[in-house]
Amino acid sequence: NGMRLLKLINDLLDLEKLEAGKVEYHPSSFDLVNFAEDMQEEMQALARRGQQIRYSHQGTEKDVYLDKQLLRNICINLLNNAIKYSPEEKPIEFITSIGHDVSLSVKDQGLGIPQEDQRHLFERFFRAQNVTAIQGTGLGLNIVNRYARLMDGRIEFSSRENEGSEFTVIFAKKSP
Repeated sequence: NGMRLLKLINDLLDLEKLEAGKVEYHPSSFDLVNFAEDMQEEMQALARRGQQIRYSHQGTEKDVYLDKQLLRNICINLLNNAIKYSPEEKPIEFITSIGHDVSLSVKDQGLGIPQEDQRHLFERFFRAQNVTAIQGTGLGLNIVNRYARLMDGRIEFSSRENEGSEFTVIFAKKSP
């Protein structure tokens, strides 16, 4: 499958750039809500039948100072995983929040991650035992984690097998 090969190549190129220290952090100020609405629209087009990506924002502030391209790559990976590992007709929640810090969450009602696989989740090429039938490179979360760290952020998750997963990327609130 050509698309699968392309995804693997792109993931490997991202990884290579990250490992060579060639991915630079270029923050700028932008409206997180506009950004997330664009991401929702873009990824909704890739969703499976009946999957709705529901976006919401918490907090009154909208402006953030982050690297838009890196954040975009993080969103694509997390939303793509939610689409891929969730059944048709199940909603995916996409939530941004600006309070004490800036966070972005993707929550699904999908396969979930077996407890014994969770500690390996961010390792390269690791794929949980319950998803081997679904296409994937095992690089997405490793890359997401590295992008988050490049932006002084961190990633947290909670997951229960057959109930779903929630991934949250958290950044300190900064200004230019």
